Amino acid sequence: MGRIFASLAGATAVIVLLAVGAGNASAAMSDVPTPTVTGPIANTADSTPWSATDQPLGDYGYVEDEYKYSGDAFQYDTSGAIDQTGTKLTTGGPNNDGKYPFKTRMIVRRPADPADFNGTVVVEWLNVTAGFDLEANWFGDPEYLLKHGYAYVGITAQRVGVNWLRGWDAGRYGDLDVSARDSGTETITNDALSYDIYGSGIKALLDGGDGVDPLGDLPKPDTVIASGESQSGSRLSTYYNKVQPIQDVVDAFLITVSTGALRDDSTTPAIRVISETEDRTPKTEPDSAEYRQWEVAGGSHLPRMAFENFQKPIERDTGLTLSASCVKYPLSRVQWPFVVNSAYEHLVDWANGGAAPPTAPRGEYQDAPADPNNQLERDANGVAQGAIRLPEVTVPVRLNTGINSADPAGGGIFSAFCGLLGSSEDFTNAVLKSTYDDWGDYIDQVKAKAQDVADQGFILDEDVPRLIDQHKQVYTLRPTKPVRSGKKKPSDRKFKLSWQGSTAPDTTFTLQHSDDGGDTWSDVKGADALAKRRFKINEKPGTWIYKVRSTTVVPADAARPSFTVTTPFSKRSTKAKVAK
Repeated sequence: MGRIFASLAGATAVIVLLAVGAGNASAAMSDVPTPTVTGPIANTADSTPWSATDQPLGDYGYVEDEYKYSGDAFQYDTSGAIDQTGTKLTTGGPNNDGKYPFKTRMIVRRPADPADFNGTVVVEWLNVTAGFDLEANWFGDPEYLLKHGYAYVGITAQRVGVNWLRGWDAGRYGDLDVSARDSGTETITNDALSYDIYGSGIKALLDGGDGVDPLGDLPKPDTVIASGESQSGSRLSTYYNKVQPIQDVVDAFLITVSTGALRDDSTTPAIRVISETEDRTPKTEPDSAEYRQWEVAGGSHLPRMAFENFQKPIERDTGLTLSASCVKYPLSRVQWPFVVNSAYEHLVDWANGGAAPPTAPRGEYQDAPADPNNQLERDANGVAQGAIRLPEVTVPVRLNTGINSADPAGGGIFSAFCGLLGSSEDFTNAVLKSTYDDWGDYIDQVKAKAQDVADQGFILDEDVPRLIDQHKQVYTLRPTKPVRSGKKKPSDRKFKLSWQGSTAPDTTFTLQHSDDGGDTWSDVKGADALAKRRFKINEKPGTWIYKVRSTTVVPADAARPSFTVTTPFSKRSTKAKVAK
C-alpha cells in the first residue's frame, strides 16, 4: 500500500498531481502577437514566485526572475485532420476584430553570465492538471539543464494556472487574465487564446516583444525547444499541428508522456518520450524524417525523479502533504528523465542541421492479449519487454511498471489517480539469489547495461555514472565476500578486510568470523555496525573465515513509513591464517 498525494482541507481547487502531460526560429514573426513585457517582478518577504525553485541556482551561476507580459491574442479553428493547419479567427473580441487582450506571466531561469549561455532556451508549456502550474519537465532533471547552460522558461498559458495564481497571491498575480471577453463579459471558457499566448511569449524571448527583455543580457537564442508533459503535451501537439506552421517560432519540440498524433509533413523536428503507463497498447504512429517516438520500458507517467524534485516546493507553496492510497508502492524507479536529457541534445543537433536521433525499439505486445488495456509482453518476473531498456529493467532488482490502482480501503480523493503513478516492488531474496551472486555482481552488470543504452544514444555518457550511483543505493542484495588486504604473513595479526555493498544512507554492515570452518560464527568486536565497507582487524591466532551483511534503515516517505532491510550474509571469505 502506498501514499503519494493528499488534499488540503478546505481547498477550493481540486488538485490532482500529475495526470501529466533547430534550423533556427527565424520567421518574421508577423503572425505572432507582439507582447509587452514588464519586470522582473520584485520579490519580498511576503511575495515570491509560485513554485520558485529550490535548486541551488547560485552554485551553477544562474538567476531566477519572473516577468509579466500582455498583448492581444487570437483564437484558432483547430478542427479538421491533424495535417490541416489551423485558421486564425478574425472576428470576436471587444472590437470584433478577433483580438482579445490578455496578461500572463513567465518564470525564467538563466545563466547570469552571457558567456555561460549555450544558445538554447527550453520553453515549457506549464501543466495545469494539478489545478496549478507545474513545471513537469523542469522537475524531471533540472541538474542537466543547469550544468549545460540552457535557459529555461515556464509559461502560464491556460486559465486554470492563472486562476490559481490569482487566488494564491492576489497582490502579485491579481491582474493576470487569459480569458476571452467581449465588452468585459467572459464569453469563452476554454483555452482558445493559449496558442497565441504561448507563441507571443516565445516572440518576446526572440527579441520580438516590447518592453524589457525577459532573458536579460543574454544574446538572442539560437534554438528554441518547446516542451510539454502530459496535459500540456497534448496542448503542444495541437500547437505543433495547427499553429506552428503559421507562427514558426519554435525550432524543435519535446513532448513527454502524451500520445496525441503529430502531422507527418512538418519540417520541425519532434521527439516524444513516453512511459509504460501510456505504452501498454501498440502505438502505430511511425517515426519519420522529422519525428522520433521513444518508449521507455517499465517507466511510470510520473517518474520518481520528478516527484522527488517537486515535492518540497509544491508542499511549501500549497501547505499540502502529498499522499494518496494505492494498492502497490507507487512510482517506478525507471528514471526516464535521463532519456529526456539525451532528447534535448539530439533535438539541438537535429534542428541545426545535424544527424537525426536514433530510432528506438518499440514495445513488444502479446499476440492474443487477455487484457486489451495491458498488452505488453512480460517476462517471468513481470518486466515489460521491448522499448528503450534502462538497467532497472535489464538487470532488475525490483519490478517496475507503469501500472497501479487505488487501494479499495480508500485514503483520499486522489486514490483514483494511482493508475498514473506506476509501481515499484522489491524482488524477494529467493529471486535475487537466483539472479545475482551479490551486490558487486549486480553493479558490474548495471555498469555494462547503462553504457549499452548510452552507446545506443538514448542516454548521455555523462549520465551513466549518475545512473550507476542511483543503483549503488540498492539495499536488498548481499555484499561481496570480505577480502583481506595488506601484508599476508601468517604472523601478522593486524590486517584489513574490505567488501562492496549498498551505498544507501543509513546503511551499516555486520562482520562475523569463525575459526572452526564455519560451524559457529560470532560478531567481530567493533564490527557489528560499520558505516564503511572496510575494517582493520586485530585477530587472535587461528585460521579464520569471514562473512558480512548489510542493514539499511529505509526512511519514511510520502508513500510508507520507515522500515529496515537486512540482507543475507555474503559468501565466506578465503581463509586467513594467523600464527601464534
